[in-house]
Amino acid sequence: MADETKAIYLSSFFSEADIVFDKTVPSQFNLLHDLVTLVVKNHLPDVRAETILDEVLHRERRGPTVIGNGIALPHARIAGLDKPYIALGIYPAGVLSTETTEPVKLVFLLLIPESQPARYLQILRALSTLLRDADTVDRLAYSENAEQVMHFLRRSEMKLPDYICAGDLMSSVFDSIRAEDPLSMALDSFMLNDKLEIPIVDEQSRLQGAVDIYALLECFVPKGLRRFFPLLQDNPAPTMEVLAECMHKAHAIAAKHAMKTDLCTCHMDTPAREIAADMAENNATKCYVIDKEKHLLGVITLAQFFRRILKD
Repeated sequence: MADETKAIYLSSFFSEADIVFDKTVPSQFNLLHDLVTLVVKNHLPDVRAETILDEVLHRERRGPTVIGNGIALPHARIAGLDKPYIALGIYPAGVLSTETTEPVKLVFLLLIPESQPARYLQILRALSTLLRDADTVDRLAYSENAEQVMHFLRRSEMKLPDYICAGDLMSSVFDSIRAEDPLSMALDSFMLNDKLEIPIVDEQSRLQGAVDIYALLECFVPKGLRRFFPLLQDNPAPTMEVLAECMHKAHAIAAKHAMKTDLCTCHMDTPAREIAADMAENNATKCYVIDKEKHLLGVITLAQFFRRILKD
């Protein structure tokens, strides 16, 4: 993935005219309608606001955009845009959301060119870095006017990162098991959560390896099972009994005996293009994000990689 930014600052995508203060508590539809209308009025006079609003609402239905700390980032990829456009809605009274119990006070509407797939993630990281402190969110939420907001943002120098990295793509919520855990724990995760591979960590959450669906199949359904098939001519029960016995025995096998160690790994700041190349070269469906001590920080699945780059 090619780098798409060279010292670009977030404030270059919007101005005082793109900020709206609302002391009421609008509905989600009215909120988004007002922000989309503002962007169209200020920057896209030849575009129908309803068309963009439909795209934003469609994206909202696919997944949550509230990132916590009183911040929401509704967005959409729009064909034909020459650059990203941002509108900021400030709601001091807080807008309730079904995604969190914390009222949303800042809503950044992001309209991203369809031809710039990484831009949303770059803007997201810049905003997340700036707004990770609750005091900063409150300071902006209770600003007196748009000029004061822009003064603070420009002074903070919200520079977009030069490239998308593992930290932008990974999920920090994942299943894991220990090396001494029985394979039945991995089987449960496969059956209940449709996981294809489960990481194995030690007591300090350091990555040791992983067990995948192929290793699990080898343990629970032995390859030599076919030699019992002739018995099926008279009575199928013996074959199923052998299979059931093998499966019950496999429940107690320690995960370490089915563990593979040739994993695709990276660090938080590894560029996305390198992650993609490593996963392709190793035919991997997951990449594990670790620190220098091999603590497991997050997981990037192939499906998640595609979704973040092409859909989110």
